[in-house]
Amino acid sequence: MVNLSKVSESLKELMAERGINQKELSEQLHTGRTKLSDILNGKNAPNYDTFIKLIEHFNCSADFLLGLSDYPREDVAYKPVRPFGQRVREIIAQSQSSLYALHKQAHISWSVIYGWLNGKSQPSCDTIVKLAAYFGCSVDYLLGRVD
Repeated sequence: MVNLSKVSESLKELMAERGINQKELSEQLHTGRTKLSDILNGKNAPNYDTFIKLIEHFNCSADFLLGLSDYPREDVAYKPVRPFGQRVREIIAQSQSSLYALHKQAHISWSVIYGWLNGKSQPSCDTIVKLAAYFGCSVDYLLGRVD
């Protein structure tokens, strides 16, 4: 489960380093101020699209923003995030696993998995963390940002 206070703390740290406030960030990301306020106040985790906007905007580690790492790793040449369904297929093939094993062992419903695979839905931050743990990888690797 995502620690909302860690997400808030990491985001505030990134904003302070760049000298931007909540209004400026919401304008730069084309994201509502209320949504951003809820993230900064630890009320809600960002949804998938906002999460991707944040890590790409700050060019930081997804694991850092989620509080899973202590360092933002801004010196890394991150690749653009690939479609999530495509990335799930790639990781399943690399791990010599199967969609059935993902469904059964990670306790994720078929409808959710097929939504990802067909580009109809995106995972929550909690699910992203759960999947990274299931595959034994970083969130950045799961998203295809690093090799």
